[in-house]
Amino acid sequence: MIYLEILMGAFVLVLVLLIVLFFKNRALKTEIKKLREILVLKDTTIANFEASRVAVKEVIENISSHDEVMALVDAGESRAEISKKLHIPENKIELIIKFDKIKKEKKG
Repeated sequence: MIYLEILMGAFVLVLVLLIVLFFKNRALKTEIKKLREILVLKDTTIANFEASRVAVKEVIENISSHDEVMALVDAGESRAEISKKLHIPENKIELIIKFDKIKKEKKG
């Protein structure tokens, strides 16, 4: 009889332990989901930061050669000639010219 009571007590204890572990596991799953969302947000933020850094670097490079490019454009040089003289790709020459046009439109 006493063995049966000990066995029943052990069974109840194991059952309570399983219920507690079940709820702890569910809470951990929720925490893991939140952490994964945070990691995705962190990765996106880092990628955006890197892209912004590259864009800022290009703008700074374009601004530093802006005056030379615009002087050559005003002198009647073609984009290909400017590209060869200043060792700047033609697409950057186009970007500088567009930037200058936007800048002048905002002033005027």
